[in-house]
Amino acid sequence: MSGRTWRTFGALALGASVLGAVQPRPAPLPEIGASIDVRVVNVEAVVTDRRGERIEGLKAGDFRLLVDGREVPIDYFTEVRSGQAVAGPGAEPALPAASAATPAPASPVPAGPVGMSYLVFIDESFSVASQRDYLLTRLENDLQRIGPEDRMAVVAFDGRKLDLLSDWTGDRDVLRRTFQNARARPSQGVRRLVDRRQDEEDQALSPAGLLVEPPYLYAEVRNAAEAAAAAMRGISAPPGRKAFLLLTSGWAPLSPYGVDTTAFGGLPSAADLATASDVFEPVTGTANLLGYTIYPVITPTAVAETNWADASKASPTPLAEIGLISSSWDLGVNETVNYVAHETGGVPIFNSLRQSALARVEKDTRSYYWLGFTPEWHADGRNHQIRVEVRRPGLEVRSRSGYADLSKFAQASLRTDNLLLFGNGQDVRPIQVETGTPRRTGLLSIELPVTLLLPADLLTPLPVEGGYELRAQLSMTSLDRWGGKTEHRDLQLRLKLPAVPRPGDFARYRTRFKLRKLDQHLVFAVQDEVGDGAGRAEVDFKP
Repeated sequence: MSGRTWRTFGALALGASVLGAVQPRPAPLPEIGASIDVRVVNVEAVVTDRRGERIEGLKAGDFRLLVDGREVPIDYFTEVRSGQAVAGPGAEPALPAASAATPAPASPVPAGPVGMSYLVFIDESFSVASQRDYLLTRLENDLQRIGPEDRMAVVAFDGRKLDLLSDWTGDRDVLRRTFQNARARPSQGVRRLVDRRQDEEDQALSPAGLLVEPPYLYAEVRNAAEAAAAAMRGISAPPGRKAFLLLTSGWAPLSPYGVDTTAFGGLPSAADLATASDVFEPVTGTANLLGYTIYPVITPTAVAETNWADASKASPTPLAEIGLISSSWDLGVNETVNYVAHETGGVPIFNSLRQSALARVEKDTRSYYWLGFTPEWHADGRNHQIRVEVRRPGLEVRSRSGYADLSKFAQASLRTDNLLLFGNGQDVRPIQVETGTPRRTGLLSIELPVTLLLPADLLTPLPVEGGYELRAQLSMTSLDRWGGKTEHRDLQLRLKLPAVPRPGDFARYRTRFKLRKLDQHLVFAVQDEVGDGAGRAEVDFKP
């Protein structure tokens, strides 16, 4: 190696079974932990009259902010009007009870332009290519709406893995190229339509009263929902107002098992079918945790005109012939999009083939009230409900529904997700992974020896008896070729060294973990427990 001497230190440890998957390392992004305000919870509230017209000029005293049913003081308040933070009357208390002795809430942002951050999630697992491409073209054509203070990131999910197509940027040329490249990517939407048509035929042939839902379609919905939540967790969440544009042909909260409806007069009970809150709470919970407002952008689809022959075509039914249908799937999609939008303060956008999704989201997010409060933080992992009310009669308010008191473990888990999914951060360094000969441990399981070769200066050496010790968290996850995955597992990495490592030294860490006996894509992440060092590696494994 260029005549250079490399020293290695070794250690042995037994690891637990783990799985995972991720993409090539993208451009660096801000660290995710830096964007989580540990003191203040900000709530964006949209106020309208009964006709849906925006109401401007309200004051802090016009609002009631309730957390878990109890009113709490509004510590920070401002009105954002047409993308500008309004100083002055909007920050004054409105009620006589709020005397001069009670200080007016401070503004969370200075007067002037307020930037928007748009995270575009392209669900290629359910979107039909022709409809997806039309939406992406409209987004590309509307990029002039991205102002100097705004930024956008684009993530795609192909049914198996997440791809970060563009990190946070306000460069319109970069975003144009991103959308152009996204239109060239494959899509699984037509196959999902075929699956649904086949399901409808199975329903017609099934015994009377028996509702049969394919587990694989249910699994695809779960995977897509988990990917949406992972995209928000994995990419660094910027400060300020954030919108999550969910581009998909729709998800329905299916039940994974057949339900005998004969005992219920031909209709399944609520206990037998999964609801939107059952399946998609991880999506809304993540959005509320990180401050995203979800805007589902749903394109109409047709099942009746789709067959197996269509699955090989880039564009199935012509756009002009596509219309809304009233199947059980569409009813489920309607439930889903309304749920995820309502829980996060957003609105669903249907039939956007003829409308600009970005224009509608921009209009909805440019004027709102920004309320902030300071809760008592316990780091206990509890979820808390938020409700915003307007004291004036005849007005309606829309806002997110809750926040989470993150435990220290959960905060660390967010940083781990960021590292595992996208490898973000300026200081993330590559590490080497060597796999050994697997040993069969069961009919469908194996034990795989793994050796990680770590740059010793990646971790901070701590003096201990007899030498020094490197301490880190080792996280591992995997994805098989069918999209099967598990949550990442964390191990404490401990390496005992006889001396302080020098620049250029490497430390070997050996472990073994159990895997399913399938082709898998593995990803490893190492985070220093003392300093800021972080490393990452990927490897394909075939048993």
